[in-house]
Amino acid sequence: MNKFSGKASLMATLVAAWVGASSAQAAEIKIGVVLPLSGALSGYGQPSQKGLDIIQSITPTLKNGDTVKLIVIDDKSDKVEAANAMQRLVSSDKVDAVIGEVTSSNTLAMTKIADDSKTPLVSSTATNDRVTRNHPYVSRVCFSDSFQGVVGANLASRDLKAKTAAIVFDSSNDYSVGLAKAFRTQFLKNGGTIPIEVQAPGGSKDFKAQLASVKAKNVDMIYMPIYYTEGALIAVQAKQLGLSKPVVGGDGLAADQVFFDVGKDAVNGYMTTDYYSPNAKEQTPAGEVFIKAWEAKYQQPTLSLIHIL
Repeated sequence: MNKFSGKASLMATLVAAWVGASSAQAAEIKIGVVLPLSGALSGYGQPSQKGLDIIQSITPTLKNGDTVKLIVIDDKSDKVEAANAMQRLVSSDKVDAVIGEVTSSNTLAMTKIADDSKTPLVSSTATNDRVTRNHPYVSRVCFSDSFQGVVGANLASRDLKAKTAAIVFDSSNDYSVGLAKAFRTQFLKNGGTIPIEVQAPGGSKDFKAQLASVKAKNVDMIYMPIYYTEGALIAVQAKQLGLSKPVVGGDGLAADQVFFDVGKDAVNGYMTTDYYSPNAKEQTPAGEVFIKAWEAKYQQPTLSLIHIL
C-alpha cells in the first residue's frame, strides 16, 4: 500500500481543497476528473460520477467559501484516452489536481504526466502497487493489490480451509496480474498448492474450456481477480458445467450491478475483498449523510466505488 512517504505536499493540497483551509478570499479550485463513463468499464465510472455529484450537492462550497469546479473527461475505458485526458487537464485546463482513474491500467497511463507536471493525481480504486511506487505526485485512497491479495489468500486458507486453489485471471490487465501475484505468494506461503492457472481475457465471452480444465483438477476453491463483466459470464458457465467450488474475487468483481443482473443465482455465495459494505454496523457521520443522500436521489443501494470518491 502507499504509505504516503514524501507526499505530504500532495495530500495537504487536496485536504486543503476539499476540507477548506482558511483563506482571505474565496477562490475557484479546478479539479480534473478522468473516468470511464462509456465503454467496457463504464460500470465503474458512472457510479463514481454519481458519487461526485452527491458530494457537490452536500457541500456546494468549502468551509472558507471556496468553490470546486470539476472538469470531467470520459476516457472511454481506454488507457490512451486516459493519458490524453490527463495531458489536456494539465496543459489546457490548468487544473490544481486530478481525480482518476478508477482502474489500475488507465491510472498507470497517467502517472508520468502527473509527475512531470507536478500535478497531484489521486485514484479512488487503482489498486496495483505500481500506481504509487516511485511516483511522488500520485496517490490512492484505497488499499493495494499486495494487501487485498494477502487477505484473499488468508480467507481461502484459514476460513475456507482450502489446500488447493485455481487462479482465473487476465495476464493483459495490470490489476488482475498484481492481485493474482499477491494471492499466489500468500497462498503458497500458507502451505497451499495451485495446480492450475487459466486465462480469462477481458472482452471474451466463452470460458467453458478454461473452466473444464479447472473442474478436472478438483481444487478446493477458485481465486478470480477479474472484472464484473467476465466474472458474471464465468459464474453462469461454471454453473452450467457443474463447477461449484467457492469463489473469491477482488474489489473489481462485484462492483457493478451487471455482475448480479447477468450472473443471477450463479453468483450466490461468491466472496470478494472490497472497500466498504453498506451493511456495516458502524458508519462514519459523513458516510451516513452520503448514504442517505445517495439513496434519496437515485432510489438504489450504494456501491463501494462511490464511497471511495
